[in-house]
Amino acid sequence: MSNSIEVAAPNALLLISDVGGGKPPLTMSGELFGATPSCIAVGCRSDTLGKTRVAVGMMQELSLRNPPAFDGQLQTPSRAVSIWTAEDETVLQTTVSDQKTRVRVWVNHPTDPDEVVIALG
Repeated sequence: MSNSIEVAAPNALLLISDVGGGKPPLTMSGELFGATPSCIAVGCRSDTLGKTRVAVGMMQELSLRNPPAFDGQLQTPSRAVSIWTAEDETVLQTTVSDQKTRVRVWVNHPTDPDEVVIALG
C-alpha cells in the first residue's frame, strides 16, 4: 500500500534508508541525488518555500510512465525503509521483502521538486 505526506523538509533534503539507520553521503556535489549503499539523499523544496509531497510504495502500486530520476540499490537488513529529514524526523516508513531493495525516485522538477515519488522493489 502506498503512503504519502506533505513535509517541510529542513535543508531541502530527504533521506531514505533502512529503519535501522544508514550512512548519508558526505556531499551531493550540487546534484539532486547522492547515495551510499545504506542511504539515499534526495533534494527537495526548502522548508522556507513550502512543503514537499512525498509518496512511497511498491513499484507495482505506483504507475509511473517516465523514467525515474534516480534508480539504485539500498541495503535494507531490517526489511523496512524509512524516509526521514536532516533533523532525524521520520516522515514515512514501510516494509520491504528483501535485505537489498531497488529504489526508484521520480521528481517533478530537476532542481526544486515539490513532489517526490519513491518506488521500492
